[in-house]
Amino acid sequence: MVKTHCSVAWILLGLAILAPGCGYSLAGKGDFLPAHIKTIGIPTFANLTDRHEIEEIFTQKVVEEFASRGKYVVRPDQVGVDALLSGQVTAFQVVPAVLQSGEEVTADQAARYTVVVSASVVFMDMVENEEIWSDAGFSFRDEYEIGEDAEEYFDQENMTLDRLAEEFAKTLVSRILEAF
Repeated sequence: MVKTHCSVAWILLGLAILAPGCGYSLAGKGDFLPAHIKTIGIPTFANLTDRHEIEEIFTQKVVEEFASRGKYVVRPDQVGVDALLSGQVTAFQVVPAVLQSGEEVTADQAARYTVVVSASVVFMDMVENEEIWSDAGFSFRDEYEIGEDAEEYFDQENMTLDRLAEEFAKTLVSRILEAF
């Protein structure tokens, strides 16, 4: 009986020693890209929507997020890079989420709007000429409220779009670097 407990203890000790090497890492800290990738090309995303400059906002946030990781040189080039992140913003929608209360409210008056942005993104290893990660339906949503001042509508929409672009960039870069 003592021998069995001793064997179990040794097995558990061995597992505890090996556990740190299992491939787990803190969220946002992983990096599973091939070692030869040092330079990443991120040209401006294509814009397939009618929202002016949305491609520039989203591309800039992705560039900033990759650069904040500190390990990679990020350039707007498509050639002469180790990896290429290409994307296109495929949808931009602003839809009423909650109608205003009041007697003379029409169907097009809303107190809260939902903004949905979708993109198609591909991350390619240009050295090995193979796809590392892609998502044709990468989608994010956020909401904003407007007051009685109609001028607040576009200000709130722009601030919401900026928040969406930041979340988009953080999630995209984490998924690429952490092999999700």
